[in-house]
Amino acid sequence: MSSKSRAWEFFKKTNEKFAKCSLCKREYKLSGNTTNLIDHMKRKHNEVWSSNVSVTQDVDTTEQNEQMGPTPKKRNTLKNYYDRSSKYPDGKTKKNLDNKYVRMIAVDMEPLRKGEHEGFRDFVNALDSRYEIPDTTKLKKKLLPEYYENVKQELVIALSKAEHVSVTTDLWTSIANEGILSVTCHFFHNEKLIAPLLEVVMMEGSHNAENIASVLDATLSKWGVRSKCESITTDNAQTMINAAVKLHLRHIPCFAHTLNLTVTDSFAVTCLDQILKKCKLIVTFFKMSTLASDKLRAIQRELNKAELRVIQEVPTRWNSAYHMLQRLVTMKTELTLALNECNRAPPGVNADEYLIIQETIQILEPFDLATTKISGESYITLSLVIRLIRGIKTKLAEVESQIVTESGKKILLCVKASVDKRLSPYENRTPVVLATILDPRFKKKGFKTSDEEKRAVQWLEKAYASHLSKERLAEETQQPTPSTSSGTPGDLLEFLDVPDVSTPLKTIDNVSSSRLNHNLKNP
Repeated sequence: MSSKSRAWEFFKKTNEKFAKCSLCKREYKLSGNTTNLIDHMKRKHNEVWSSNVSVTQDVDTTEQNEQMGPTPKKRNTLKNYYDRSSKYPDGKTKKNLDNKYVRMIAVDMEPLRKGEHEGFRDFVNALDSRYEIPDTTKLKKKLLPEYYENVKQELVIALSKAEHVSVTTDLWTSIANEGILSVTCHFFHNEKLIAPLLEVVMMEGSHNAENIASVLDATLSKWGVRSKCESITTDNAQTMINAAVKLHLRHIPCFAHTLNLTVTDSFAVTCLDQILKKCKLIVTFFKMSTLASDKLRAIQRELNKAELRVIQEVPTRWNSAYHMLQRLVTMKTELTLALNECNRAPPGVNADEYLIIQETIQILEPFDLATTKISGESYITLSLVIRLIRGIKTKLAEVESQIVTESGKKILLCVKASVDKRLSPYENRTPVVLATILDPRFKKKGFKTSDEEKRAVQWLEKAYASHLSKERLAEETQQPTPSTSSGTPGDLLEFLDVPDVSTPLKTIDNVSSSRLNHNLKNP
């Protein structure tokens, strides 16, 4: 029998009357042609068979082969079939690859039409030609909703295991003039601090404390963390503070936001305000004029300088004024030359003003460093507040001896007054004090004076005694059925709303006190 038929790429004769399939090991009878073999391939292994076969190849008898004669042909093998075969069928492999693709879209915030981009499709095809990227409709209507539900279920399970959580929230108006409220939850999961974004909710109606509290309460209840929430961190807006009061949640003002307000206070100094306005005009000029930008880049190349761009100050972007001034000083020479060569250019910054800018940068630098440090999500930040305030005050004291201009001295004086007004109160906030003394890196070393140390220990002892009292009370009143109370449960820091540490409270026992003192004394 002739073996010119393509079926022989997948079959091997066991004897004169039978042939065995190399894929499934089944035997088929030969009837003088390969029709049975081809039929088996089309029924059982159609994906393999259709990868490189035409209709005219389906009927391939011995008689036809003998009439056509031998045809030179590069034969396929099972090995190189897998390098160029047809697409994956709907199965485990295809589903796993789809999940990876959907995760990329979600995590990297890629456009839903990413799979339609020619370059990306070519790249994926080069990696694995068998994988077919899901179309946009399937991604939007099926895969993304399924992925969201899976991730949501994992998050619900993680939240159910968390004993305590804290929440950060913010409210802003979008470019579509819609009120948007975000709610982020912070808790430990598998000994790691995570901060998933629970909801981004459209706020309808007035943005008052009642509406904000209502939306927050509904969101926290939906995710099953209302009774576990220990505190809420927001900006310093009074409506946010009032919303926290209505929810009976401890409010902690955002330290990064307060840092930004402290820096903004210094802009009230007349000389600095005038310089900032001049700098913003210069930045706007280069941002709006292509000719000016081209001239600036040409000068940078001529001077063999990095082709940096100017940075604009944006009131809602933390430390953007600092970064603008810092960049202008870095580009001082190039900017001066470019402004001199451009028509209708705004007035440049003179030498005296540059000196004031350099002193301002020295004054504002510790605030930028503190903002970066306090903005972390993967580590505890509340215990850093007192230490960062100490660091800022120390740096300002060091800078004071380096300030030579009268304007610089006024700016420094304004900043120091703002630090005392806005930042120093954090050192007397009980949550901040307790977080500092409980942090194993700091303990008592986190405080400057012995009086502050003693106060921190007193507050910690009171908090610990309160915690033990509630544990004992819970043991005494424990019922066989779970409680259905909707009230907010007690927590280790509940007493902190009352700063008076002399309030009578059940005395901490000697064993507990000994353990607490041992922990504070040892490194």
